Amino acid sequence: MRKLFFSIIVLLITAATVNAQAPHIEKSEAFDEPDNGYNKVLMMKNGNTLFFHFARKEGIEVNVFNKARKLTSTKEIDSELWDTRKMKNITVAGLYEINNEAVLFIVVSEDREPTLYRMRFNSTTGGRLGENELGSTGGKTRRFAALKEYNSIYVEKDPETDNYAVIFFNGYASDPDEKIKVIHFDGTHKRLNVATYDAPDDNFKYLRFIGAVVDGANRLFIATYGSSSWTGRDGKVFVSSLKAGEKKWVNKSLAFSEDFKDTKSVMSYNHNDNSLQLLTLSYTTGEVAFFTGRGRTKYMSFLSSIDPETLELKSVKPLGGQKINEYAHTVLNTDLDYHGLPQQMIINKDNSTTILCEEIRLRAVTTRTQHSTYTRYYTDLGGIGVSEINSDGTEKSGYWIRKQQEADGLYEPLYISSRGKGRWSYLQGFADHNSYLSYDYIYTDKNRYIIFNDDNANFDRDEDEKKRKTVRKVGKLNTFCYSLNGTGVNKSFLFGDPGDNDVSNSVHIDASDIDKATGTYCTIMVERDGKDRQAKMVWIKFE
Repeated sequence: MRKLFFSIIVLLITAATVNAQAPHIEKSEAFDEPDNGYNKVLMMKNGNTLFFHFARKEGIEVNVFNKARKLTSTKEIDSELWDTRKMKNITVAGLYEINNEAVLFIVVSEDREPTLYRMRFNSTTGGRLGENELGSTGGKTRRFAALKEYNSIYVEKDPETDNYAVIFFNGYASDPDEKIKVIHFDGTHKRLNVATYDAPDDNFKYLRFIGAVVDGANRLFIATYGSSSWTGRDGKVFVSSLKAGEKKWVNKSLAFSEDFKDTKSVMSYNHNDNSLQLLTLSYTTGEVAFFTGRGRTKYMSFLSSIDPETLELKSVKPLGGQKINEYAHTVLNTDLDYHGLPQQMIINKDNSTTILCEEIRLRAVTTRTQHSTYTRYYTDLGGIGVSEINSDGTEKSGYWIRKQQEADGLYEPLYISSRGKGRWSYLQGFADHNSYLSYDYIYTDKNRYIIFNDDNANFDRDEDEKKRKTVRKVGKLNTFCYSLNGTGVNKSFLFGDPGDNDVSNSVHIDASDIDKATGTYCTIMVERDGKDRQAKMVWIKFE
């Protein structure tokens, strides 16, 4: 009976795939495929699209495409304040449209002390309008890659307005009250407030910034994680608020977070019900049941709703992901349970929440030769999980989409959330081909879509995990598109069936941007025909 049910589901999915309406696709003229660096797209409200290319030695190039999708300007950008030829020292802290300009926030770590620079660009010509040094953390980053997050700078913009905040975090400061400094800016880059953070507990020597929300020009909220020892045995999560023009922070601990270990978070303002929404992901010393009723993991996660006026906890729900497993068992016909971790939180117009997940496994491979020993690090990016949460915190639906990719370097939990803000760093040592990996989620008023690059041979292997090929090389990949449809998915090639292995079309996932108002997704695509490869900007309007 189960096999019969599964066969019916497959037939329904196949029929829906045939009848699914293809998205509207526009392409630019071809250009040389960008390599040796980082690429990022920013769609502007005036209809132009800016394409930033960060090369390791050549610096920054800005290309402007107009409403007709024609390349109208290319600018080589230098700086009077920092050396653009030393791109390995930089972190892109954010790329936003602010006051009708493209604004790039760059952290430069000369002599291991992070300093933030703001660069403004004309949205028509791509030319640099101005640049400013905004400050530094006041401490030197240690040379251990795993500890770099203890000395960093973050930029958080209000999605509803042009106001933004800069957070300077020096985790090595001995005084807890000197670890965090914030600057609140309006859309004209005027400083509304400058304040240091009042540590909620002076006994918490180990304090870390884990999230922020900008509420227009009115106030800021930040989330922190603190403990009295590096083991985190008494760790807590705090939510704090600061009104514009004031210096005194209001702090509240999340009572249920006592004894949390290392914790990260995504924080957003839910304007639907006037609440702060906080997704926390905490490491545990033992294994807990999470995202399964049976499977085990070393992480646990909660979705919390907080009153922005009082900072009192309105509700908290553990994330279980049972619907993801139900989908796996009934549609994918597998007894396996899902083991992915939350990577992003999206608040929908109907006050529901979408939690995007991905299976992640970190690996170290050590090679020993006669004269030396060296270690390379990899991240296995596995299956995609999508969990739909009702406004009351109950899980409405779930999906599990199979994939298996191998990336160079180590990916942090919640990295998809950071990627969506344009945050990227050479210090992580990521390879160029990593920009093709992971996945993107596009949602419109009517539908939801998942896209990722995969081997053609995997197109019909969602139900056969053992035969799935791991993506290690990106030269011959095609972009798969899954439309989430009730209890199933509609699957297709985003750019049409390539027909044979000599033809492929793939996209740079890292480079993408989306205009939520129109449902238009923009990124760089690479078309391959045999040995010939060419890049194009592509704009995809999803229904």
